[in-house]
Order: sequence, then C-alpha cells, then structure tokens
Amino acid sequence: MNDLTAERLQYIIARVIDNANDAVKESKENPKSDFIDGKKLAYYEVLDTIKNELDVSEQDMKEFGLDFPLETLL
Repeated sequence: MNDLTAERLQYIIARVIDNANDAVKESKENPKSDFIDGKKLAYYEVLDTIKNELDVSEQDMKEFGLDFPLETLL
C-alpha cells in the first residue's frame, strides 16, 4: 500500500474545500433546508478537525490551503 504523500493530502483537502463551497452555494439556493445546513456543518467539522491535526503537528496551513478562518467559508 502506498503512503499518503503531502501532495495527495493537499489534493484531498482541496476537494473537501470545493465540496464545502458547493454546500454554501446550495444553502444560498435553499436557505431553509435543514439538510443543507447539516452538510455545511459537517464540512466545517471535517475541515476544523483537519486544521487542528495539522496545527498539532506544526504544519503550515497555507501549504494545505487552510490558511483562513473557516467561518469565512461556512
């Protein structure tokens, strides 16, 4: 089995951020949808967990595309 490289992790994080952006767009189209609100919250929690783990391991957030407050996205 191949090891998870930094580049692969960056790609995965970028995909999660793209999906979170899609959820934000969906939320604007359906502002009263509890389901979409739940999706946004789930993406926030996933990205927050990733940020916390990167912080603990003293990684550069910018390198992983997470050098912004999540609240500005979600």
